[in-house]
Amino acid sequence: MELQRFIIQKSLVTETEPDLKQLIPVFHHWIQQQEIEGHLLIDVGDYLHLRHDPRLLLVAHEATLGVIRSDTRTFLQYQRRRPSPDSLSQRILQGWSTLQQASDLLEQESELNPKFCFQPHRYRFISNDHLWQDTAADGTSNLKHALEEAFTASGNPGCKILSEGEDTNRRLMLKFDHLPVSGSEQAVDCEKTLVS
Repeated sequence: MELQRFIIQKSLVTETEPDLKQLIPVFHHWIQQQEIEGHLLIDVGDYLHLRHDPRLLLVAHEATLGVIRSDTRTFLQYQRRRPSPDSLSQRILQGWSTLQQASDLLEQESELNPKFCFQPHRYRFISNDHLWQDTAADGTSNLKHALEEAFTASGNPGCKILSEGEDTNRRLMLKFDHLPVSGSEQAVDCEKTLVS
């Protein structure tokens, strides 16, 4: 049994909590333009009036992009919904690439105030399948290997597992850094903009 359902999260770095209502027209524009590669964007789910997560969803046929609050921080997350015949490392790389594209688009969005800026290299990976988690032999070590393999295959090695544990729903969670050889200039500029 292979892990199909998983979540990858990236933290928003802001001095003040952003008004997430601003994202609704942005997400609708993404749907109109089909901005996210490899995903059929369908709808926006607005749950900002509720106290639980996710607060906001961009729904695609293959996955959802969501905005959640966790550990007093705001995260953009990619959640895989549909099975894929690809290997686990390929699925992870596709999810990570989609999350990167979405966070890059939000950082470039001039209408957002305050400007959105994401922590450039730190991520959380969450297994969203208790059955896999309870039955997979060597699941954690296989997952670590798949993460490292995904980035090596992409030509951007540099995945470093920082910690492992469980989230509040008892799901396996790995925190990791990805320090690419190139392409980090935009993230650095974003951090400088936030400080200035």
